Amino acid sequence: MKKFSSVLPAFILLFSTLYPSFMTSAPTVNAAETTNVVISEIAWMGTTKSYSDEWIELYNNSGTDVVLDGWQLNAADGAPAITLSGTIPANGYFLLEKTDDQSVSNIPADLIYSGSLGNTAEDLKLIDPTGAVIDEVDTWYAGDNTAKATMERIDPNVAGMSSTNWATANASYADGLGTPKAFNSTGTDGSGSVEDPGGGTTTPPPTNNVCNDRTQHINHVSESEGAMNVYFNKCAFPQYASAGNEANYNVNFEDILIKRLNSATKSIDFATYEINLPRVVDTLIQKAAQGVDVRVIADSKDAADPHYAERFETMRLHLEKMVRGQDMKIGTADDIVVFSDSPMFAVEDSAKRTSLGLPASADDIAQVTVTVGTTAETGRLFVNGESKAAGSYFGPGNQMHNKFAIIDDRWVFTGTWNFTVTGLYGSDENMQQGILDGNQNQIVEVNWPQLAGIYETEFNEMWGATALNPDPAVSNFSSRKTDNTTHVIDINGRKVEIYFSAGDNAVGKMADVIRNEAQFNTYFSIFAWSDQAIADELKNKWEGSYNDLEGTLTGFDVKGLFDSDFYNQWWSASVDMSGRTASQTSVNNPNTRWKNPAPVYADAEVRKLHSKTMLIDVDTNSDPTTIVGSTNWSNNGNNVNDENMLIIHDASITNQFVQEFNARYVQAGGTLQ
Repeated sequence: MKKFSSVLPAFILLFSTLYPSFMTSAPTVNAAETTNVVISEIAWMGTTKSYSDEWIELYNNSGTDVVLDGWQLNAADGAPAITLSGTIPANGYFLLEKTDDQSVSNIPADLIYSGSLGNTAEDLKLIDPTGAVIDEVDTWYAGDNTAKATMERIDPNVAGMSSTNWATANASYADGLGTPKAFNSTGTDGSGSVEDPGGGTTTPPPTNNVCNDRTQHINHVSESEGAMNVYFNKCAFPQYASAGNEANYNVNFEDILIKRLNSATKSIDFATYEINLPRVVDTLIQKAAQGVDVRVIADSKDAADPHYAERFETMRLHLEKMVRGQDMKIGTADDIVVFSDSPMFAVEDSAKRTSLGLPASADDIAQVTVTVGTTAETGRLFVNGESKAAGSYFGPGNQMHNKFAIIDDRWVFTGTWNFTVTGLYGSDENMQQGILDGNQNQIVEVNWPQLAGIYETEFNEMWGATALNPDPAVSNFSSRKTDNTTHVIDINGRKVEIYFSAGDNAVGKMADVIRNEAQFNTYFSIFAWSDQAIADELKNKWEGSYNDLEGTLTGFDVKGLFDSDFYNQWWSASVDMSGRTASQTSVNNPNTRWKNPAPVYADAEVRKLHSKTMLIDVDTNSDPTTIVGSTNWSNNGNNVNDENMLIIHDASITNQFVQEFNARYVQAGGTLQ
C-alpha cells in the first residue's frame, strides 16, 4: 500500500493525529511487495569504456504504461538526485545514462542524469509523485568492478532490499557484462528457475517435458584453445543432459556475437546473408575505428522482388553505415570494406536515410550505369560485386547464404542464425525489450586456428584476394568456386569435418555419414529438405529398403521436425516419411515412398524452425555426431548457394543438441521414449 508523507488534506491530517498507529513516519517499501516499477539493473561500476559511464535501468512489470513525470530516483547522500520524466511502457524498460547518451553504446537513453554512484554502496530510493517509496536498493548486493558486470535484479516482480534477489550479470553487451533494456541474464520469468552468478541453476531442472522456462541459461562456455561453445536461442530440456553437460539455452545470440567481435584485436571477416541488427552493425563500425581490419561479405538481392524489397533496403542502409565508418565519410581510414556476389546501390530516400543516421543525400557516392546480369542499372554503387568483365556483373539470383565470422584468425562463429531482428527477436518491439521471439536457431563458436584458416580460405575465394580490399575480377561465388579446403581436422581429439557449397558436395557427405556411420538413431530439425539421397539413406536405415513402399521396421530410431511452411510441399522429404498426401503433387514425385511412416512433425514454433541440423547416434557409444550449418538439404543448398556445414563427431556436443531437439520435438507433438 502506498503511504503519503507530503502535505495532506485536513481530514487525513486529523485522522493521523487521532490514530497515529495507522501512519508511518517515513515512506518505505516492503521487501516482498509487488509494485509496478522497480529498479532492475545498476551499472554502478561503469563500463569497459570508462568507470564514469554509469547507468541505471528501471522495469515496468505491469501490463499498462506508467508515466514517470514527477517521479524521483534519489540517493540518500544527495547524489544522484534524478527527476524522472517520460513513459515506461508496459512490461518495458527505461534506461538512465549518466552525463550523456554514450554510457551505453548503441542503445538510446530514455533520460540523461548527473551525479556519480559510489563504488562501495548507495542507498537509492524510487519515489512516485505522492512521495511514496516504490522501490529501494540500500547497497550493492552484486556486480563486479573488474569485469564491469552490472548488478541485476533476479525477480522483476519483487521490489525491495532483499540480497537474494540480486546477482551479477553474466551476459555480454557492447560495454561489459549486462543487459541494458533487455531481460536480465540472471533473471526469472516467474517459473521458479533462476540462474546463479556462475551460470548454473539454483533449482533442479524440470522432471516433466514442459518447456515454459524463458530464463537465459549459460552453463558451458570456454575461452581456451580448442573450445567449442554451442548456444540455443530457444528452450531446452536439461534433464536429458549427460553428467555436467547442460546446454546453453534461451540465449541472446546478439550478446554472444558482440562479445566475440569485441574480442578482436587484429581482424574480423564477416559473411552475412542478411544483417539489420543495429548493435552488431555499430560494433563492427567501432572495431574498424579502433584499427581492426574488418571485411564484410553480404548477400545481394533483387531490389524489385517484393519478397525482399523492404528488408533489402534496410540492409543496404546498414551496410552504407559500415562503408562510411564512424565519421560517416567515405574514403577515410575507419571505413569498412563491404563486398557482395552482385553490386548494391545506395538507398536515396532521404527520410529513410536520416532515420538511420545517414546523411540525407548519397550524392558523395558516384552515380554509374553498369550491367547487372543482363540488365543495365543506374545508381550510386557503394558495394562492389563479383564481375564478369569491366562494368558487367553477375545478377543477384543466387544466394550467399553464409552466416559466419572469423575473429583474429582464431575464432569461428557460425550456425543457422541470420543476423537479423526477425532471426532473434521477431520484431523491433521485442528487440527493445530483449524478448527472444524470433526464429529458432543454433550457433557454434570454435577456438581453433586451423579451422579459422579453412574458413578464411573460403572467405578469400569469394573476396578474390587475401588483402583488405577485394578483387572483383578474381572473386568467385556459387558454382564458380572450387573445392580448395581441408575437410577433416582434429580439434583436441574431436574429429570435425568442414564442407562448403557450392563445390564440396556437402549434402552428399551427409548421405555418406548416414549410410556408413549411423547405427542406432537419427534425429533432425530442418527448415527445407528436398534432397532425395539423404532421405533414401534414412529410409533404408528405418525400414531396410531403398525401394518405394517396401520395407520392414529395423529398430533404427528416427525422429524429425520440419518447418511448418514447407511441411506439406510436394517436394518436402516430410511427405515421403510421414505417409501423407501433399497439398501439392508432382508427376515426378509420388505422394509417399516410405511403407512405414516415421514420427516426423511440423514445428510448433512462434516463428520459423530455422535449423539445418541432424544428430546421429545420440547418447550411444557409436560416434555421436552433429551436423549443423547454413546448408538447407536441397539442390540449391548443395550446388548453387554459398554455404558452410560442420560435421562434429563428439558425444558432449551431440548431447547438448539433443537437449534442444527434445524440447522442439515435444512442443510439436512428438513423444520421447
